[in-house]
Amino acid sequence: MAETRNNLIKIEHNPTQCSECSIRRLALFHGVSENELSWTSEYRSQQYTVQARKEIYREGQPSECMFTVYHGWFATYKTLGNGRRQILRIALPGDMLGFQANLEGAMTHSAVSLTDSVLCAFSRHQMPELLRKNLSVAKRLSELNARDMNICQSRLLTIGQQSAIERIAFFCAELFFRIKSIYNEKERNEIYFPLSQEDIGDATGLTKIHVNRTLKTMREKGLIEIASRSLKVLDAKALCELCGFDPATIQTYRLY
Repeated sequence: MAETRNNLIKIEHNPTQCSECSIRRLALFHGVSENELSWTSEYRSQQYTVQARKEIYREGQPSECMFTVYHGWFATYKTLGNGRRQILRIALPGDMLGFQANLEGAMTHSAVSLTDSVLCAFSRHQMPELLRKNLSVAKRLSELNARDMNICQSRLLTIGQQSAIERIAFFCAELFFRIKSIYNEKERNEIYFPLSQEDIGDATGLTKIHVNRTLKTMREKGLIEIASRSLKVLDAKALCELCGFDPATIQTYRLY
């Protein structure tokens, strides 16, 4: 029997074992030796499924868990005083959700699933102990946070200083190269893309109408085409040159 807690449904039978995890090279336990995995995996409290367009935690409210995305797409966001939403980050397989400076405090942002997804949950209260006991995990968390900070800083510069077409170009290039890296699909020029035009607008600071017009222009220029929940990059080099995107931005680098 599945146990439902808020929008998360606990996987009762055959949850993925950390030693068999297909996305471990992308996630928090990358670098942990095989003989330590059984011990480290004890800190994973549950594995959950969540349907598309469901909140997993909300800004200003407490959350007992932080998560690693095993499968699916998520958006983290903040809600402005006028009710509008600013998407901060798109989380993909291997990414963490819910980690913040004050692990005991209310969440500083919200997170919503964009697709049907699977999450691995970790107790926020136990995370400091895990980081103290396993240096590899602590270093990996620093690497992931450094990468995410690099991406966020680059996208902030784009939103603050560039045109609509440059903002959308950067956003699409980032996701395109991240997905290709995750699934090691170097030759493909098309990825699954579950975001709506409203999502793109909330991530780039543009209205839905402006996004629609800009996507049409980008298609006419032979840059990208978004249709039927897919993103096709027609000219990757021109797309990157347009917005100044460097694919190296998405990489993580060993700190030791």
